[in-house]
Amino acid sequence: MAMQQHENEEKINVRDRLVDNVLDLSLMNISKVPVQEIKPLRRATVLDLSSNRISIIESNFTDLTQLTQIDLSKNRITSICDDFGLLTNLRRLDLYKNQITKLPLTLGRLRNLKYLDLKENPLNPVFKKFIGSCSDTNDCLAAATRAVEFMKLIERRVVEDRAKERKLRGTKQHLQEEQLKEDMKITTEEEKPTDEQKSEKSKRRRRQIPHGDASSGDDPKSKPKSGKKANRADDGETMTSGFRHSFLFWLGMLVVLAVSFLLCAKYYDMLPRHAPETILEEYIK
Repeated sequence: MAMQQHENEEKINVRDRLVDNVLDLSLMNISKVPVQEIKPLRRATVLDLSSNRISIIESNFTDLTQLTQIDLSKNRITSICDDFGLLTNLRRLDLYKNQITKLPLTLGRLRNLKYLDLKENPLNPVFKKFIGSCSDTNDCLAAATRAVEFMKLIERRVVEDRAKERKLRGTKQHLQEEQLKEDMKITTEEEKPTDEQKSEKSKRRRRQIPHGDASSGDDPKSKPKSGKKANRADDGETMTSGFRHSFLFWLGMLVVLAVSFLLCAKYYDMLPRHAPETILEEYIK
């Protein structure tokens, strides 16, 4: 049965269905849009694909840039390609009675869209209310304007959020690399040979001890004790340095998170009051 339907689709002579600028492919039992056959027909600016079995509008559909009117009503469409906004000449779009749950993100780029019918689609209830019922021509005209403006804001928000996420990820990676370098430096210091550590510590002590103390003839028995104290001081200095770098790392992370929070608050203010988080979650993930 499925093979027979496929054969029926192949027998369609698309060119014969073109009258003036209208290409009527309605009621043809089509399950896949014959883009390659339609594309050469540059005269076809009105495409009627209503009452078929189309379930997906694939990305090659955007090759039909000559289209100004598309009727996809009474199909089984569940998904529309993300780059649908490339059809910048489109003025009228009929999606009545399909299975669409959300519009393509780039729909906001259809600056010439004047008519949009979304009746009887399982869209988000709040979104449907915001777009309008499209019960008559005026409603469909208003729905097109609202949908384009709303999707334009949504796409901008998504792009900004993705850029912000990449920047945050880059900053976090940079901080982690800096922390790793500091940890390796501390580890290298701790793993140096004992003689080398003593030599470096002696040099640091000579630099720290005033010249008068070096020539004052102190009791030799007191030198080992002062050496132990210096060792403890150096160990404490190393621990303090590690703690300081760790503190700076986490402080930097807190600053990044705070900036991200402020940016989010700014972008939320750009959205319409009728566009709650339940709608944004469908596009921003």
